[in-house]
Amino acid sequence: MPKLLTSRRIIALVAVIGIMAGCAGGAAAPSPTMTTVPVITPDDAVAKVIANEPRLAGIGPLDTGLIGQSSWYTVEPASGVGAFVVYIRIGWGDCPAGCIDQHTWNYAIGPRGEVTVLSESGPPVPPEAWPSSLGAG
Repeated sequence: MPKLLTSRRIIALVAVIGIMAGCAGGAAAPSPTMTTVPVITPDDAVAKVIANEPRLAGIGPLDTGLIGQSSWYTVEPASGVGAFVVYIRIGWGDCPAGCIDQHTWNYAIGPRGEVTVLSESGPPVPPEAWPSSLGAG
């Protein structure tokens, strides 16, 4: 008799697992890197890049009137690539003279918030060169 009870328990367990799998067969959960929030403005595009790379929090837009700006971004509408292209630059080393070193990224931001690195170049960014989330750095 103990063997029969064990078989019944196994059959019951398999049935429960099958029911649970059938209930879970609805729409798939969205991927953590995808979003359904549309990207409409340049600020939306920059927010998606920062969400993708949190060390960029605190970076500001390029200010052509500011001498020695070490880190900045520009945003342009994209044609055929996505909603926007975000260019980011982090510079360090004598930035009042134009920065000795720099690291750059080009990101394509799709209309549904997809973030794709189009290019990246330059030496690794030293820890002290990353922008501060307080806007300094």
